[in-house]
Amino acid sequence: MQVLDKTHVETLSQALGEPAWVLEKRFKALEAFARLPYPSKKDENWRYTDLSEAPLELPVEAPKGLKLSRDELPEPVRRRLEKTDVSGFLVFVGPDLVYAEVPEELRQKGLVFTSLAEALKTHPDKVEAALFQAVYTEDKFAAENSAFFTHGAFLYVPAGLEVEKPLGVFKVLLEGGKASAGRSLLFLEDNAKAAYIEEYLSLDLSPTLHLSATEMVLRPGARLRHAHVQTFGEGVWHFHRQRALLERDSGLNDLVVNLGGRYARSEVASELLGPGSESEMLGLYFGHGRQQFDHYTLQHHVEHHTRSDLLYKGAVKDEARAVFSGLIKLEKGAQKTDAYQANRNLLLSPTARVDSIPQLEIGANDVRCTHGSTTAPVDEMQLFYLQSRGLPRGLAQELLVKAHLADVLSRIPLKALRAHIEAVIEEKVRI
Repeated sequence: MQVLDKTHVETLSQALGEPAWVLEKRFKALEAFARLPYPSKKDENWRYTDLSEAPLELPVEAPKGLKLSRDELPEPVRRRLEKTDVSGFLVFVGPDLVYAEVPEELRQKGLVFTSLAEALKTHPDKVEAALFQAVYTEDKFAAENSAFFTHGAFLYVPAGLEVEKPLGVFKVLLEGGKASAGRSLLFLEDNAKAAYIEEYLSLDLSPTLHLSATEMVLRPGARLRHAHVQTFGEGVWHFHRQRALLERDSGLNDLVVNLGGRYARSEVASELLGPGSESEMLGLYFGHGRQQFDHYTLQHHVEHHTRSDLLYKGAVKDEARAVFSGLIKLEKGAQKTDAYQANRNLLLSPTARVDSIPQLEIGANDVRCTHGSTTAPVDEMQLFYLQSRGLPRGLAQELLVKAHLADVLSRIPLKALRAHIEAVIEEKVRI
């Protein structure tokens, strides 16, 4: 077993050529990682999750310096590139940035889109202004990522620049039995605008641990459309934490999609720190077999005149499970807040299960806040109606699932991404 200690952290940081301040941050995260226990069902936020089978103590994969041409990219990425509309993209195979395409005209306008390791060398001031500001040592897994992350993407959009087409990152796991820790840092200056898609893929693997973190810093007036999509193969345990810091009049449209892996947990927070900031949070998930997808969300309204809207919808069949726990939290100064939260679930078998816990914590009195949750089996009358029109039961069920998820899918303006998600869901319904 690999020892995750101070020597390991120092060796990793030196290999990546990081500045001293990053190493200090890693050391402090290591202290938190050593101090904090792994969560258990005794913890309120983990009481629906059994981690007894999780591969929590695997060796962390080390960068190998691998580089590939576009034709040499793993097949899952080549397939995605044929059907995506991203204008620039990075490809990570395990911990290595193996390929990158970034439009030169965007570079000339000041956009930076590269690996975190490279950005720390070429744009250290920009990285230092934002790294670890949103995700650091909030729990055992966040601390582990902050101490041992081996790779990640950095996006910097200068003030006033509007990037019309989305930028993308593809992360592929090819080797099982390892732990992979990466993070993304998205930094948009005043009135900047961009769309960013991060996709996580793999084939079926032996038990594998994947830790990811996404930090988003949006300066006044910035607008970001963000999507986190994972279609890992069987055997992957995926722990993802993301947090957005939204300053005055900034806006975030966020989408989290969990379709693959043995287990996936997404902890997604929007911190509305400035008046006029707004956050739209969308989620999609479909579980089959023994998959479990956990979603913990936070809409944190700190200042007045802010708005958030959350809609998470999913379906589970076989013995799959899903958990949704969402909190709308308003500070005392968050007057004139509009906040909405809805979670809708569809059960496709009697052995599938969903636990849904919407919550409000309101410290202001001049606000509009609503929340709701529904979980129900497929309507047998609707199935009967479709079958009476000549549709086989499987196809009828597929149509009902698509109808259930349609209002989330319709709110995804990235057409190529929406088509990809629909195709994966259709495939899972037929399994």
